[in-house]
Amino acid sequence: MKIDPRRSAATLLLAGACMSCTVQPTDLLPGYRAASTDERAVVMRTIEDYYSRRATAAVSGDAATIFAAYPKLAEGEDRTSGVNTDAFFVERMRNLGVTDVRFEIEEREPARVYVKDGRAAAFVHGKQTWRYPRGDATIAEFYTRLDLSRNVDSWLIVRTDEVLLGERPPRTPAP
Repeated sequence: MKIDPRRSAATLLLAGACMSCTVQPTDLLPGYRAASTDERAVVMRTIEDYYSRRATAAVSGDAATIFAAYPKLAEGEDRTSGVNTDAFFVERMRNLGVTDVRFEIEEREPARVYVKDGRAAAFVHGKQTWRYPRGDATIAEFYTRLDLSRNVDSWLIVRTDEVLLGERPPRTPAP
């Protein structure tokens, strides 16, 4: 019996696609569950605040506004893996002389939010626009995982992990 290599390749691709459909994000985040509509809304307000502060900091050249609200983000920066890189981002924007930075956090897809015992993990896939003094702009896509912890009546972002070129999206919560 002769096997058609094209058919075998197609079968493998189909099997891989089917397998990827069966793996749920909660399988990659043990103990986490998809946030309810109300939980998601509260977490999203925190994420919107974070990106608003990030845009302001990028234009002003001072990351203090981010770190005042989310002090844990000032710790553990790892530029090679994209973890907590707010100071680096602000420095880059200052060096480029940007006049405006905008984040459309749900431009590419709705943010996915998962919760577990006073913690949350949110996956944001959006679009960012940087404007320069000469009138042109850079538009880029971004994918970031944000880890949050529950405060008394709100959420605090304690870690960010931006996907860098060639890197797979972050899959597990921070310890």
